[in-house]
Amino acid sequence: MGSQAPTPSVHSDNATVVIESEKSHSNVEPSSSNPTHIINGEKQEYIEPTRGEKEEIIDDQEAAGTASEQKIEEDASASVVAPSSASSKGSISHGNLDPGPHNPAHEDFVPMPFKQLMLVFTGLMLGIFLASLDQTIVSVCSARIASDFKALDEIPWIGTSYLLTSTTFQPLYGKGSDIFGRKSTFLFAISVFLIGSALCGASQNMIMMIISRAIAGIGAGGIMSMVMIIITDLVSLRDRGKYQGIIGAVFGFSSVLGPLLGGVFTDHATWRWAFFINLPIGAVTLAAVIKLLHLPRVHGSLREKLGRIDFYGVIALVIGLVLLLLPLNWGGNTREWNDPLIIGLLCGGIAVLLIFCLIEAKVAVEPILPFRLFRNQTNSAVFATSLFVGMGFFGIMFFMPLYFQIVRQESATSSGLEMLPLIVGLLIASISSGFMVSKWGQYRPFIWIGLALSTIGTGLLVLLKEDSPRGMIIGFLFINGCGLGFSMQTIMLAIQSSVATADIAVATANATFFRTVGSVFGVAISGTVFNNAVKTNIQPLLILNPDIAIVLSNSYAVSDFDDATKAEILHVFMIALNKAFTVCIPFMGIAFLFSLFIQHNKLRKNLGPTPME
Repeated sequence: MGSQAPTPSVHSDNATVVIESEKSHSNVEPSSSNPTHIINGEKQEYIEPTRGEKEEIIDDQEAAGTASEQKIEEDASASVVAPSSASSKGSISHGNLDPGPHNPAHEDFVPMPFKQLMLVFTGLMLGIFLASLDQTIVSVCSARIASDFKALDEIPWIGTSYLLTSTTFQPLYGKGSDIFGRKSTFLFAISVFLIGSALCGASQNMIMMIISRAIAGIGAGGIMSMVMIIITDLVSLRDRGKYQGIIGAVFGFSSVLGPLLGGVFTDHATWRWAFFINLPIGAVTLAAVIKLLHLPRVHGSLREKLGRIDFYGVIALVIGLVLLLLPLNWGGNTREWNDPLIIGLLCGGIAVLLIFCLIEAKVAVEPILPFRLFRNQTNSAVFATSLFVGMGFFGIMFFMPLYFQIVRQESATSSGLEMLPLIVGLLIASISSGFMVSKWGQYRPFIWIGLALSTIGTGLLVLLKEDSPRGMIIGFLFINGCGLGFSMQTIMLAIQSSVATADIAVATANATFFRTVGSVFGVAISGTVFNNAVKTNIQPLLILNPDIAIVLSNSYAVSDFDDATKAEILHVFMIALNKAFTVCIPFMGIAFLFSLFIQHNKLRKNLGPTPME
């Protein structure tokens, strides 16, 4: 891995924090008098070690997640500079900080006033609401949009263009927020998302729609990452669980609300409102962030900031993921998996991603995916767990609406309502687990309970039939919702407690990225199993009635057949759905196994980044 360039100073009205990179060494001579700084309103004296001395600091065993004492040696050149006359509270400089696997937050946490925090947090909730709503609201509108533009064969691109950009740009926001600042990066993401949404609503043809969805995806990927990153700057590690739990509840609620709203707009107004609805909500979010969110600004010239960007890594990652995600979306749908184009794209994507790994390890000065993160057992376990959670859960989220719309012949609006038990379970589990984690400081039990419930709940879905009792369906969905609610945000808390302060943004963005990539793989794999099962099991029916082939391209055509034929066709789809759910079971099980390797780090109330105004 290339050497790390020093990070520019971070300034505010209250304090100046200078954080040198892990490989740099401070050459500041010790002050002749012991410097002081203020903690909780009291003046504290710092005793400066002499040059050449080394200090052994024994970290809290629980925070380190190990049974043995772990020691960190700090170079004697590390110093605390005395307060300057220009600052009311002083200027603190940390040299040669080790960003290793320990609980990293070394500053006393200064909380934002509660009223201001609630207003800012409301803006963050609206942001996550927009991004997650936009992921699913289009699923119901796509057919009407394509019909209006007379481009039914291009329906997949409405979702694919959005997915490509939101996934590929997601990890870039973590490092971007370190370089340009949290607030500026978040405002950029929201603005791009709103521009894309406005263009989607105003689209006059399918090409304009596809390009507009790609623009919106760039912003949405940033919103998803930046909300979680900003929370780490606003609240202490111990209190973070309850806020992230609420965010998780909003994410789940809006994800299921999307198809419901999309159905209402499509049936009773116009599909364009599925995009225009983002504008007023986004305007409120922008206003809240601009007016109320005050975080440290990263100073330095534009040239200096641009020089810190890992351009080679960005280009390689975007190209590699595009080459990989395209065949995953096309394979088994528009093209066969053995199609030369699919094989070529997959091979090309893998090759470019290998080049990306080499760039991050050997070339990049400030990599967007630092490989040092993988040297920590908890980090690696969280990334793997997030990947398989995405593969399992989003497969369920994709196919459950199909169960209601195809097998049970319900409308898009009704299928959205049928998913409410999952949301109720998610809301209860996510919020309650967040508050309990903040109270007790234990997060691993909730991860394990959640993933165990998700594995069991996914297995129960295989038992669904065409005429399954409604109570059974409600119970199965509720269990899956509880599983996701207990685990999703506590997994994020696990990685935030195990990385250095300087790595929190990158680690958070990449954990979200792995979950998103997992969702792509999960839907692609389970979708292939579903399509193959339909094609295989419908063959005997085609021999008797070739007209049944129409349901392979238009599932709504099932209603055109007599009751006996309809029952046989629906049974074919039920078999295929059961196989798709079956594929998701090992995904959730593997996620549970990886979660067992997550170590515990103490969640301290007095540790965390300091928000500054």
